[in-house]
Amino acid sequence: MELKWTREPREHSVADGRITITTEPHTDLWQRTYYHFRNDNAPFLQAETEEKFFSFIVKTDFSGSHHRFDQCGIVMYLDSENWLKASVEYENERFQHLGSVVTNHGYSDWATTAIPADVKQMWYRFSRGEERHGKNTGLMERDEEIP
Repeated sequence: MELKWTREPREHSVADGRITITTEPHTDLWQRTYYHFRNDNAPFLQAETEEKFFSFIVKTDFSGSHHRFDQCGIVMYLDSENWLKASVEYENERFQHLGSVVTNHGYSDWATTAIPADVKQMWYRFSRGEERHGKNTGLMERDEEIP
């Protein structure tokens, strides 16, 4: 499977089954919400697939995160108006946020919960399976609205 950069970062490495990305300050994926700002400038590495069924598993390590809003996670990106991400976002020495952002037609919706700041690794899995009730599980498609 071929991996392709979207906004390749200055600092990164891909070797021995490990991907390391160091982003520049003020990079993020975020669209219209009540926060009144938009960002579509975060780098990420992705693969395209035509497979009907798949499961994608990633273990993240963010032990180097020490600044408020530092994030580490995964993204499924169709275009700047349609994507989802799951990440841990550093807040302070006591807690951080485990969250997900779903962006559909340019509007982001964030769900989050506080987790202890000493959690430094997280596993994520995206899966696509059979359609249920007319909707694909786990994937966005260009013209499909997510309710």
